[in-house]
Amino acid sequence: MLQVLISIQGLVLNDKPYFNEPGYKNTVNTPVGEKHSMAYNQTAFVLSCKTMLYSLRNPPKHFETLVVHHFHERERAILDACSAYASGIIVGSSVRDGAKYACDKCFAGFKKSLDAHTELLAKELAKNRAQAPELKGDTPAADEIASTSLGQT
Repeated sequence: MLQVLISIQGLVLNDKPYFNEPGYKNTVNTPVGEKHSMAYNQTAFVLSCKTMLYSLRNPPKHFETLVVHHFHERERAILDACSAYASGIIVGSSVRDGAKYACDKCFAGFKKSLDAHTELLAKELAKNRAQAPELKGDTPAADEIASTSLGQT
């Protein structure tokens, strides 16, 4: 199991996962490869926003409380990332290093889509924030969550 997790970490959790896809490794450090890598990261981020929206609106059965608390705790970081990427920070780069897109053209479509999703996320996160105090003390312990998800109730 450890080897699988380490492999996932090394192959996927990096700033340019596009080049880990079959057939694209030979385009590393080429203009075409970098352009596709940037689009890949942008698409992945927008899809992550869509998944967050779906999870907020339709949490998995028996995990409703966990979802509320997860997004309540991470709301600020989510919106900060959306804001940073909408301001031109390159998706996949550290917000702290401040790397920005070199051309507005490769950024415009992404920004439009991200702005729309950020607005929806902000509304759903506000609804979630209102729900969180109601659930105070309703958070199951980690071992209870694990046993419930494994069907060991």
